Amino acid sequence: MKINHGIGSIAVLFATPLVTGLSVGIAPSSAAIIAGSAAEVSIDNFSHRPTDTGTFTNTYTQAIANKGAVISAANANAVFLSNCQQLLAANLSESTVKGEGSKYSGLAQSQAAIIGDFDLDAKETFSFTFQTFLRLLTSVDNPQSERVSAQGNLSFLLIDTVSNILLDSFQLGGSLHSFKRGDLSLSYSDSFNPTQINLDFLAQGNTKESVVYSSGVYARTFDNATNLRLVEVKNNLVLAESQPVREAEPVPEPTTILGTAMFFGFLAKGRKLQK
Repeated sequence: MKINHGIGSIAVLFATPLVTGLSVGIAPSSAAIIAGSAAEVSIDNFSHRPTDTGTFTNTYTQAIANKGAVISAANANAVFLSNCQQLLAANLSESTVKGEGSKYSGLAQSQAAIIGDFDLDAKETFSFTFQTFLRLLTSVDNPQSERVSAQGNLSFLLIDTVSNILLDSFQLGGSLHSFKRGDLSLSYSDSFNPTQINLDFLAQGNTKESVVYSSGVYARTFDNATNLRLVEVKNNLVLAESQPVREAEPVPEPTTILGTAMFFGFLAKGRKLQK
């Protein structure tokens, strides 16, 4: 695994998003406070063609303003192209809150998932390549009366749909806050091989930004015939307020995300996912 600390490849990513037509990135503005969280994933070079595919997106926003003004925005897109020669699965989730004035609060949350079912014979190797991108941004004018949080999480889950056993996983998550230290976590099972990881953290005045880009390969040989489900799911949550009321609720933990994946599994038993 190669870990780089530099801005070069990040700049290239902004110039050419992973998914053509889907923009990523959150730029600071003249707003008094801003919170942003964006994540994007691209998966290709599949060794097998899926028998079924599906996508899921969900967004939620809330804006409350008394004397000030606040805008909450959430966007989620997902696509799994399986009816062409070159398979491609990709999704984007981004949430932003911008505000100015006083006595206001805003919240935005977005979720996106892609799902693919694969039938594997004994001794077959299932593989794919992937790219992931996670960007978090917080900015305030007055830390005493304003606070913002930005959180993001993305996960790959490989599940045996017969036994509902989680076989492999890749999880990347992070958070930034104007009022306390943020965090970043990365974990993955042996079948995932991240070949490149770029980490960047910028802090200037009351503005903080973190950017994480990774790429790599997943490969696993199955001893027995396996009905395999690939789920990639992401959550992005931001909160901004001019007078602190409560801390932003955390992005769902891996156990919650696993529960979501299991839900997709039970759903597929009742009806086929969209092709």
